[in-house]
Parts: sequence; structure tokens; C-alpha cells
Amino acid sequence: MRANCSALQQLAEAKNWSIPELARRLGVDYSYLFRILRGEKQGGAKLWSGIYSLCKQEGLAVEDYLLMDDK
Repeated sequence: MRANCSALQQLAEAKNWSIPELARRLGVDYSYLFRILRGEKQGGAKLWSGIYSLCKQEGLAVEDYLLMDDK
């Protein structure tokens, strides 16, 4: 599983959130999210849990923000 970084960035833009604000809403550190968005990290359970929770709060489809690896 991995985060759909482009969808997360588009969500932040659509909601007029900064990346630090998106990180806060996801419950992760800004520096951690920044590295994920730059492709330096893939993310883990804390990020995936944050994405799931945010999607439920905002009425969004989780499948748009979490991608399953086909391995």
C-alpha cells in the first residue's frame, strides 16, 4: 500500500490547506509528509490511518488516496 501523493496535494489545494495543515489533519509530522510527497519515503501505518480518518471525516473515497501495490 502507498499514498497517492498527487491526490493528496490536489486535496490540499482544493481545500486551501498548506502542506503543514494537511500533515496536521493526517496526524503526521510535516517533515515526514514532505518526504513522502517528494518520493523520499513511502509512508507507513500512521500515514495510512491518517488518510483513512481524514477521508471518513471529509466524506472522501479512501481508494482515491491509498493505492494498493500489485506485487
